[in-house]
Amino acid sequence: MNGLFEILSNKEWMIQQEFLHSILPTLQYNITNHATLGIEREKKSPMAVNAAGHDIFREYEVTDDGKTYPMYDGWTGTDFLKDLKQPFVNVIPIDGPITRDGGACSYGSKDIRDWVMKASDNPYCQNHLFVVNTPGGSAWAKNDFEQARDYAHDRGLRLLMLIDGSCYSAGEYLASLCDEVYVVNLNDGLGCVGVMASFFTMKNGSKNQFTDETYREYYATKSVNKNKEIRDIAENNDATLLIKELDELEAEFRADMKKAFPTATDKHLDGRTFKAKEVMGILCDGQMLLGDAINRAFDLASGKVKPIERTAGRKMGKRMKAGQAEPMQQAFAHAQQTADQIDNILSTQLNTINMKEKFPQIFALLGVEAMECKEDGTFFNISLLETLESKIGEMQQTNADAKALAEQMTNEKNDLTAQVETLKTEHAQAIETLKAEHQTKVDELNSTIEEKQNAIAALKQEKADLQGEVNAKAEQMETLTADLNGSKSALETAQNTIAERDQQISDLNTQIAELQNNPGAEPAAGAAPADNGQGAQAATVGVGRYVYDNSKSYDENMRLKTEFEKGK
Repeated sequence: MNGLFEILSNKEWMIQQEFLHSILPTLQYNITNHATLGIEREKKSPMAVNAAGHDIFREYEVTDDGKTYPMYDGWTGTDFLKDLKQPFVNVIPIDGPITRDGGACSYGSKDIRDWVMKASDNPYCQNHLFVVNTPGGSAWAKNDFEQARDYAHDRGLRLLMLIDGSCYSAGEYLASLCDEVYVVNLNDGLGCVGVMASFFTMKNGSKNQFTDETYREYYATKSVNKNKEIRDIAENNDATLLIKELDELEAEFRADMKKAFPTATDKHLDGRTFKAKEVMGILCDGQMLLGDAINRAFDLASGKVKPIERTAGRKMGKRMKAGQAEPMQQAFAHAQQTADQIDNILSTQLNTINMKEKFPQIFALLGVEAMECKEDGTFFNISLLETLESKIGEMQQTNADAKALAEQMTNEKNDLTAQVETLKTEHAQAIETLKAEHQTKVDELNSTIEEKQNAIAALKQEKADLQGEVNAKAEQMETLTADLNGSKSALETAQNTIAERDQQISDLNTQIAELQNNPGAEPAAGAAPADNGQGAQAATVGVGRYVYDNSKSYDENMRLKTEFEKGK
């Protein structure tokens, strides 16, 4: 029921859409019918795989002291990991949707975090390998994964991932935290990067259709922001605050993905899903089988191979050698050893002959040269007891100071980690803001460029139109010029004709004058004018003179006249 509670109580998810839309109707049905969601499926526990058993997992693992543990049951809930004193790779299956508390299909992100941390404390642990097939899950799980990653890196251990099926959304976030990511099949699914919210709401005053009960919500006068996100959505269908929260989480998701996979572009981070062969070298580093992945985990630990380039520069702590405890643990062990030695001294009967020689530290601690020893034992006087009490108090204070120092250092580390995370978030947000501002400027410049290009195109078109008009005017000018030239020619012809007519008139006037000066014989009385052959009568100027024919041209009449006079 823990997984069901988490699904109903959390709203932010990094999960594949198909899975979410298929599981929500089932949950709704179970809630309505008061049924428990149950899936008959065995959960997979982490396995500590040694160098001899990783090609084909052996059914049992035998430790150096002869104890036998079943491999397939994993090492959780047993003393196996504590007793294991040979190199191993911690193989953690992640199968199904990811929630913090786990569900019917898989363990939760808190379990995964604890498994990584517990195995990292074993100095024989070489590295960690996640074997993944998940649609994604709770957005909060990323915090558990980050804590596990930092804990392992502090101890010099790397996290590898082998995808066998799909790795979407929250699974992809885990992939970004891993040092290397591989796939079993080139058609395995990756991506679906993004954040969404999914939940049910009830509006204040709504009625239950089955019981006719009315749902009510009342808030204290000053609790104006309590549940405001959900109230805005339920009452006014206003998701502004929720979208703002999702955008901030998504910005962090994208920043971490971009940092882990530097060749990824926006199209890889906008929620799309991909086949492994489509994003090879971008969201995954290669293809191999489980045995190969475990081999690589061992080889990375031994230095036989080097980490891949994109994560080679990650800050790693110094690895703890087998049998070596941390400095603080050494201090605690030394203090405990001293206290045990004092307890042993106080409970043991000493012999006066070899007491100082046998227990020189006790004498040095008490600051005495000799102690009285009787048959029934050695006894302390008040002074010695006070000295011993003081020394024990000092040691206890030293022990307490060491513990306080350790706690202080742990708190300081946690504070620094929190500050680092805050700085990471602020840095990511600043980058996203700068990106947004840059994109806005680019969009504005592109818009300006487009406007200028449109203006240039319009001017070019206007120029072309004007050129067309110029060409048309030129053609008109040529036509008018030709017409003018024709008119000039016609005018010249007309002028020549007028000149000819003027000459003819002048000649006729001359002839008339001559006739007036030398009149000829009058035509016979009653004689008709001569016919010119065209129905018109030619006038007879005088006897013995040429008669002009009006149907003929002036030149022709002049020629005929000349011939007439010559013949006369």
